[in-house]
Amino acid sequence: MTKRLLDFNPVSGEKVWFQYDQSIDSMTITHEQDVSKHLDLAHEMAVDQNYTANGMKRDMWHYAHVPNTTVLKMLQEDGVDLFNKDHQKRAFELLNTKYKRCKTTEKTHVPRR
Repeated sequence: MTKRLLDFNPVSGEKVWFQYDQSIDSMTITHEQDVSKHLDLAHEMAVDQNYTANGMKRDMWHYAHVPNTTVLKMLQEDGVDLFNKDHQKRAFELLNTKYKRCKTTEKTHVPRR
């Protein structure tokens, strides 16, 4: 089995791997990322009450910090495209439950649609 690094983003820490399994003639592209720094940053923002309050005053409420690999995971495992407006309600449900460590606030938002 051959595994090669295709890309590395030093800012996000994301790695993209290509893997070929000759025995079954199969190719796989995987993404991996150490999200611990992203989750630590989201937690710091979430416990800072002024961060949320100031954002809401400016109509720029920063609700979540979602790493790239988590965006992919939401799409693959939950069928939710974080950037699709039609998926907005389900995306917030997931951010409030399964992916709540990505939230940058302790408040909860539920879209009306």
